[in-house]
Amino acid sequence: MGHIRTDSTRRYQCAHLICAYLLSQKKIQLVVTSRDIARFHHLSRKAAQSVSALLNFLYTNRIRESRFGFYILGTSPFRKCDYPHHFTLELIDGARGLL
Repeated sequence: MGHIRTDSTRRYQCAHLICAYLLSQKKIQLVVTSRDIARFHHLSRKAAQSVSALLNFLYTNRIRESRFGFYILGTSPFRKCDYPHHFTLELIDGARGLL
């Protein structure tokens, strides 16, 4: 299905947006959607798709690297479909010092 592919620079840009959102909420752990992040930064729907692509990439490949600033604890499906839309994110220790 129409998955959007993101290059490495866009991944880091999206990761920065996600970390900025988590830090602005002043929480270490948060359940969030890509649309919430895009809306917070006043971005387009296409940007929300890029954030979603990054979150799905990190979750499906089980990537937990400190260079992104956060990691995904889990997902929960939206309504009855199996496609994860809500992600439970947690800041990595280095980013917590900014709270």
